[in-house]
Amino acid sequence: MDALKVYLTDWKNLLTHGIVGVFLLYCLLFAPVAWYWRIILFVIVIVFNVVRMKYSKNEK
Repeated sequence: MDALKVYLTDWKNLLTHGIVGVFLLYCLLFAPVAWYWRIILFVIVIVFNVVRMKYSKNEK
């Protein structure tokens, strides 16, 4: 449960999700983007977060 709390309160994580959320909302509402590009972007964000969290854990 502590890991979930740390994940949800990490400011870098919140910033990343906020920026990506606004970008995806734009794509959903205004840009003619195919569904598979949205899935690819979603996977890229997940991979970026996993790598970033592992890298920041190694710094400590």
